[in-house]
Amino acid sequence: MTDIVELKSDGIVVFPKTHVSAVEGITTIKGEKGDTGPAGPQGLTGAQGPQGVPGEKGAQGATGPQGPAGTNATTTAAATQTVNGLMSATDKKKLDTLPTITFNKVGSV
Repeated sequence: MTDIVELKSDGIVVFPKTHVSAVEGITTIKGEKGDTGPAGPQGLTGAQGPQGVPGEKGAQGATGPQGPAGTNATTTAAATQTVNGLMSATDKKKLDTLPTITFNKVGSV
């Protein structure tokens, strides 16, 4: 049995786009398919970052409570929107502002 669900984004009902070929049980499609159209423009490749000198080591991480933290120091602290942790503070802020998606069962077929 297939459930019929209502999709909400931040509490507002949304209707996602789909294609007829995504519907189970349909074996024929009335009408003809159009051509796919021209390909879109290719994106530009960004500049590459600086390359390290062979044999050179990166900055050291923290050596302990008494040592200074280096640029690649790691932590197991949870990130906040203002303090880096297991992810950057910028990524944490983005994650916290993602919409909430919910599915509510409204019937079945």
